[in-house]
Amino acid sequence: MVSWGVALKKAVVYVAFLIMWGIIGSIIFAIGFLIGGFSLQSVDTPPIPGIPSIPVPTIANPLAFIVFTIVSYVVVILGITATFFKIIAEIVADEVERRLRTSST
Repeated sequence: MVSWGVALKKAVVYVAFLIMWGIIGSIIFAIGFLIGGFSLQSVDTPPIPGIPSIPVPTIANPLAFIVFTIVSYVVVILGITATFFKIIAEIVADEVERRLRTSST
């Protein structure tokens, strides 16, 4: 059985990779946010004395924003899943190797 020390070390590595994938996804999302180009448009309100028109945020290029948002989400999900499988495979391979070494002696 895998020791608690090994399990905790692998958990720390996994969390570090989660943070890394989150940062990469955030960068891709931010690029989409910048390319999508949010702007403020004035919306005409009913003519009420003393109340100016209200600025409303709009997306200048919604398709680019949506594409980059989806890509960032996919990158994060695939990165997290691949990291999990990789760490689990390493743990299993190390444990099998250890057991084979101890059983053959």
